Amino acid sequence: MRLHLVGAVPVLLALLAVVGCENGGLGGSPARPTTSGPTTSGPVAPAVAATPPVEKTAGGSSETAVAPATQNGKPATFVPRKREPQELVLVSMRVTDAPTLDGRPDEAFWKDAPSITTLDYSSQRPITLRSVHTAQEIFFLVTYPEETPSETHKTWVWDPKEEVYREGPDREDVLVFKWSMSGNNADLKLRNPEPHRGDIWFWKARRTNPSGYADDKWQSVSSTPGPTSRKIPSAAGGALYFRREGDTGKPAWDEKFFFEYQGPKLPKYTAVQPEGSRADIRAKGVWANKHWTIELGRKLDTGHDDDVRFTPGAAHLFGIACYAMAYDTPHESWSQPLYRTGDVFDRLLLTIAGKVRK
Repeated sequence: MRLHLVGAVPVLLALLAVVGCENGGLGGSPARPTTSGPTTSGPVAPAVAATPPVEKTAGGSSETAVAPATQNGKPATFVPRKREPQELVLVSMRVTDAPTLDGRPDEAFWKDAPSITTLDYSSQRPITLRSVHTAQEIFFLVTYPEETPSETHKTWVWDPKEEVYREGPDREDVLVFKWSMSGNNADLKLRNPEPHRGDIWFWKARRTNPSGYADDKWQSVSSTPGPTSRKIPSAAGGALYFRREGDTGKPAWDEKFFFEYQGPKLPKYTAVQPEGSRADIRAKGVWANKHWTIELGRKLDTGHDDDVRFTPGAAHLFGIACYAMAYDTPHESWSQPLYRTGDVFDRLLLTIAGKVRK
């Protein structure tokens, strides 16, 4: 279901826009012509400061309730909580054969694999997770409701008055895993943050899905400033510094910029083969019957320092969201007003079973 916004939230997402969290700024900046034809470099959208939403008391919740995207001319806040956050344990079942990662869970073992259902922080949509693993790889099956898929992103729209292409308001569907690289006692949430480091997996309906991958990044909240970090408020008072970077290598998309009129709308992103550590996570999503079904797979140990290492018999802390985890506030002009407002909701633990399930 396409959940928009309900004007209540039991917690405060404090916050500032983070430049470059999701491959650029907040959109809306024109591509100024200098030459003709597509190229792989171009103008960068300016950073836009976000105003923190006002904390309000939740007045109840409904899975089907849809409210206007704005209140009093400003973006509304989030869907009220359906329940308090919990700790849930996902058991990864050992199998002998790897699944085909095509977004269609036809293998019989997926039905036998234990499942958990968590909630997305911003929209409170249910997200169901299953996991299996072989001796070398681990796999995840994720399903969540989506009334209408969003499979375009920042489409170039021609401005006939200025005679330039501008980024459109369309925003792609996103699924995010956040794995703790700071142990199982870390607090992974970004609201009222504490220092931690995370391995971030981004499945993106436009930028990564056509290539059959999820993007691989790392993220840190630290007491130490850096050249690419953003100052944010600390849960304990004072300041912390937020940083997110892509893993080494090449992502699963390329950007195109057009400087002469070639039609009213043009795609900004094209699929390419990722390289290096950014090619660690294979993933494919299929939308059907008002749901996304996404399969992901990765080596238990990639050999890269920017990736979490999965160990059979151990537990691994993580969180998940349907929206990119970044500092931002709802934006009424986006096709998804909650885009980039994601955060960890439940505390999730992955345990990797050692024996093959018969």
